[in-house]
Amino acid sequence: MTMPSNNEPLIGLWQQFPTAMVSRFLAQMHWDFVVLDMQHGCLNYETTYECIHVLRAGGAKPWVRTPIDNHSEINKILDLGAQGIVVPMVNSREAAEKAAAAAKYPPLGERSIGGDSWYHWGKDYPETANRMTWLLVQIEHIDAVNAVEEILSVDGVDGCFVGPTDLALSLGLTRQDVDTSAEVAAGIQKTLDVCRGLGKIACCNTYSVAEAREKAGQGYGCITMKSDVDLFIDSASELLKELRDQPRG
Repeated sequence: MTMPSNNEPLIGLWQQFPTAMVSRFLAQMHWDFVVLDMQHGCLNYETTYECIHVLRAGGAKPWVRTPIDNHSEINKILDLGAQGIVVPMVNSREAAEKAAAAAKYPPLGERSIGGDSWYHWGKDYPETANRMTWLLVQIEHIDAVNAVEEILSVDGVDGCFVGPTDLALSLGLTRQDVDTSAEVAAGIQKTLDVCRGLGKIACCNTYSVAEAREKAGQGYGCITMKSDVDLFIDSASELLKELRDQPRG
């Protein structure tokens, strides 16, 4: 995957609903990428495979967030056709090296040959996959922030996804402290600065259009806007509130 030629950030969405119908609608809306959430969503291999290929057919890049510390799944998920991998809670260089080994073919890693991509893309698929398939590690713990340069300097790690809420919790703060904590802000800025210095991609989640524009101005290369579940709950809750607030005739 490559950045747009105009240097505008890629815009994506998290998908937690385990159905290809949602993937089809999102792809038809022309989101740049969709992150299929196998960590906090309820997707399994079968539904993930279906969603991946519906997204690809519709022109959106399918990324997958893996469960924590389950690097053995990275190889399999890539074989299913994912074009990006997001690995949560990568708090050390050793963890980053394990993720890179699973996500990249030799000489960058230890990914083994298999899956349908090999047959579709030909003999140069390993080289193409190493270049075009992104591995993003999540920097979402104070231990990761403290080791962020070591983590992001690992060959095969293409960038990171920052996680402010989990970072706050790792500092002994609450979820409500995320937007006001100087420690959280400093950790995120340090991570962004390291990404810039190493030429790695920095990604973040946002909860409003204003916040997304702010993050784009700060130099994030990929921005997500909530999840399908968030949008469903927001819209359905607002609709129900409006209906119940109407005076009864």
